[in-house]
Amino acid sequence: MTATDTARSLLTQLIANGLTDLVIAPGSRNGPISLAALDAQDSGQLRVHTRVDERSAGFFALGIALLTKQPVAVVVTSGTAGAHLLPAMIEAAENDSPLIAITADRPVKLVNTGANQTVEQLNFFAAATKRVLDLDSEQDAPSWQTSLTKFLADGVYGPIHLNARFKEPLLPTNSWKPQLKKFRVPLQPANKLVAGSILNGKKGVVIAGHGDSGQAAKIAAKLNWPIFAEPSSMCVSPNLIAHAPLTILSMAQEVEVVVTTGRAGLSRGINQLLSSKKVVSVNLPTRISNPAAILHSTGELELTDLEQFDSNWLDKWLNQGQKVSRLVQDTLTNAPLSALHVTNLLNNSLTQNDQIHLAASLSLRDFDYTLHGCVAGSITANRGVNGIDGIISSSLGAASIWNQSAQHQSYALLGDIALVHDLSSLVIPSTDVVPQLRLIVSSNNGGGVFSTIEQNGVAGFEQVFGTPHDLVIAEVLQALGIKTTVIKNKSELELVLQTPALISAAVIEGLDRAVEAKLRAELVAAAKSMR
Repeated sequence: MTATDTARSLLTQLIANGLTDLVIAPGSRNGPISLAALDAQDSGQLRVHTRVDERSAGFFALGIALLTKQPVAVVVTSGTAGAHLLPAMIEAAENDSPLIAITADRPVKLVNTGANQTVEQLNFFAAATKRVLDLDSEQDAPSWQTSLTKFLADGVYGPIHLNARFKEPLLPTNSWKPQLKKFRVPLQPANKLVAGSILNGKKGVVIAGHGDSGQAAKIAAKLNWPIFAEPSSMCVSPNLIAHAPLTILSMAQEVEVVVTTGRAGLSRGINQLLSSKKVVSVNLPTRISNPAAILHSTGELELTDLEQFDSNWLDKWLNQGQKVSRLVQDTLTNAPLSALHVTNLLNNSLTQNDQIHLAASLSLRDFDYTLHGCVAGSITANRGVNGIDGIISSSLGAASIWNQSAQHQSYALLGDIALVHDLSSLVIPSTDVVPQLRLIVSSNNGGGVFSTIEQNGVAGFEQVFGTPHDLVIAEVLQALGIKTTVIKNKSELELVLQTPALISAAVIEGLDRAVEAKLRAELVAAAKSMR
């Protein structure tokens, strides 16, 4: 097979198995796939996105996968290019996101010969996936097709690595339109756990974690239990308890059993509950934080044998949530401007037309603190490894899909360190569609999360943890052509939600890391003492 034949065969299989979006970082060796992708785009079978660097491309693709829950591919050239995808691939592995990394490569005979842009690529993502295929265009009978079909049809989430070896010539001799054949294999239904004997008659709670997929609401409705929902669970239910990480603190000792859905454990209060109670885990990701506490793990819970519990139990938690809600609002009214004021505004203002991507660390946790119900149409987060890399890129990826519907608006909430880490992703090729995205940046001149953990206050704290950069964030953004609004007091907070341009920013300046850490600690202490 020629390089063009291999590229077209690969794309045909991927599109037939649900691929709608492909992200390209420019290069020569990946040219056969890039050109085949343009043909597929011309025929309306694929959306093609381009980014100038591979790390941004990887996280952009991840952002699309987070929003759509569908396979998304990113293709890069040979050499070190693929190595830049490792952070996104690790996040996809921990996030159970269907990210497909396609690394172009040179023929096997050129590896370890000193040939330009040639390294051993098959183990690039060994820490992230074991689903690796070596696709060689020099093979007349592409045996990799059978293996790829199995990978795409096995129902396993998480990343795939396809290493595509292309021999020259790399240019096609004719145009092409994919002729699709359905390769999919029907999935076997998941085994259901019959858990009535474990859960019925118990004072239990349901924790909806990242990747919940609607199961928490069904389980809680059958048992009449409260739900503690993390932001990216997107859980909607009348059983939701307001300000979950705070409300849980005062009555956790009364809980007898916990059901978790998806990946749970964002806040300390929830993690303490999971480590000290009997846990039934549903739709559990590959890796779990407290394996010793897991009583049962299942892909799905049988609902028919679950019985309604005393409604006083749920009412007690709902009332406690309302008390904590008043505490939060009163505390913020009397406190100086902080990141919590921003997340409180967002939780009170976002609608079903809005999508928001939350940076890991403080942005996600502050949003969780002030969350009193599911408000946005979609909430995404790099919740797998909880790193702050690739936040803007992931936000742009999600926005590129969300904004295709009229009246839809996307936001990204992040701190100044996360912004600086991913500034290069704001350099977008002029040939690519620029999504509408509002960056909301809490600027406190450093890493605010370290002021909330045990290292706070140690000698040399600022040098190795706080890391003040002394940048004027608004000026940095403006230098990149981003229309930016500066917010310095609570009376200007409403400006956060203005969207004057395709990509714009609101920078909340003058925030003090120490003051914000004290505010969070005061909220935790007050919530813990409430009865």
